[in-house]
Amino acid sequence: MERLLIKAGTIIKGQDLTEVKNGAVLVEDGKISKIYEQVTDVEGLEDAVTMDVGDKTLIPGMIDCHNHLALDARIPNHLVKMSDCEAEQTLRAVKTMHDDLHAGVTTARCLGDKYYIDVTCRQAQREGRLEGPRLVVSGIGMRSLHGHGYVGMPHCGAEDFRKTSRENIARGVDFLKVFMTKVINATPFIYHFITPEELRAVVEEAKSVNITTACHCSGGQGLDDCLTAGIDCLEHVYYITKEQVERVKKMDRWVVYTPSYALNDDLLFKFSPHDKEGSLREKEIICGCLSEAIAGGLKFGIGTDGLHGSLAREAQYIAQLGASNRNVLAGVTTQAAKLCGVDQITGAVKEGLAADLVIVDGNPLEDIKALSRVEHVIQGGNVIR
Repeated sequence: MERLLIKAGTIIKGQDLTEVKNGAVLVEDGKISKIYEQVTDVEGLEDAVTMDVGDKTLIPGMIDCHNHLALDARIPNHLVKMSDCEAEQTLRAVKTMHDDLHAGVTTARCLGDKYYIDVTCRQAQREGRLEGPRLVVSGIGMRSLHGHGYVGMPHCGAEDFRKTSRENIARGVDFLKVFMTKVINATPFIYHFITPEELRAVVEEAKSVNITTACHCSGGQGLDDCLTAGIDCLEHVYYITKEQVERVKKMDRWVVYTPSYALNDDLLFKFSPHDKEGSLREKEIICGCLSEAIAGGLKFGIGTDGLHGSLAREAQYIAQLGASNRNVLAGVTTQAAKLCGVDQITGAVKEGLAADLVIVDGNPLEDIKALSRVEHVIQGGNVIR
């Protein structure tokens, strides 16, 4: 049995993300077997490989809560490229998985990929044939025939949604995903493209096999319909209102923030049909809504939505919008693991969990930008970089 001893100036451990100074973590057979509160407590490990990272900080491997493998927002015309053939999209997925892992993302939640690329990549990663994050997958994302969703496939009517839900389940997906609204809104009225009956069909199918549901939803009546239908997690929520924040919290639902589409000017100007002045107006509105959601104390994860390798930047944006560093760190580690349903496997520096670990320069509880300064990545006890 291989043993790896990691010594670090700071270890952020447990579900509550407490700090241990000058401690060590013992990794055996891919799992965390012991956490030493003091390096001086380490005894009888002469046969272990020692990795001393000095004054650096050891944190749980990060979790991207909203990702797409074949959608790469870093490249030109990335939305148009979602019409590429299966081979091209698979090649992109292999690259984005590599990039995410080397940026410290050891687990990713995939919100839909065509051709069941995410399901295939999940199995290949599990078998060690493909380098990348552990994957939590939804298979084919479901949009309406007339609605938004470059990654999703078109559907019309409750039975159409039900059929694809069952096909996804037959493929072994971890959750089901639908697209309710557009991304950045261009009209006073927020269009919503899925009926309550269609939503209920998806929720019914998910509950029948005890998996969860997620919906791409910016706000408006569509968000209320999602809550009424029983959708478990709302993605983006750019235009969520104070009343909706209260309702989401009362109903104990999750949200996933993807703030680049509000705070990254290059993306905002690209996606908005308005001129620059209109885009900036949308930015102000969205930032206000997200800040109110954060202040409202909703359970949240953080995602990149195709901006691969940039989860640390998304975390910084959420901190700028008012979240504490501790809550932001939880949103890409411990809380993220709960949202993804993998908290019994990974997501924390805790004995018995997978040794998915990241070494960063600086302490993210003091400086959230430290998440962007990744020095080493360890996944399942294997040193990736």
